[in-house]
Amino acid sequence: MQHSTTLTKTACFLALFIGILAAAFAFVTKTPSYAVAAGAVAAVIGLISLFLGRKNIDDMQLAAAGIFMAVVACLVGLWQIYN
Repeated sequence: MQHSTTLTKTACFLALFIGILAAAFAFVTKTPSYAVAAGAVAAVIGLISLFLGRKNIDDMQLAAAGIFMAVVACLVGLWQIYN
């Protein structure tokens, strides 16, 4: 196991935080297309963080949680669009 750098740790925490914000935004917004867009941006940030943190399992878990929350945001937005 390799130790993570401060940049990597910060990027993975940021991915988690942005994923949570995107999911929360998806539930409160009145425009579902914005929820899908926010989820897509959060997913891209999460994937970049996942790539940066690939050498440390703790960083990968943070980035994966951010990606999961981004997917939730996309699904909520799509659900609102099609219902």
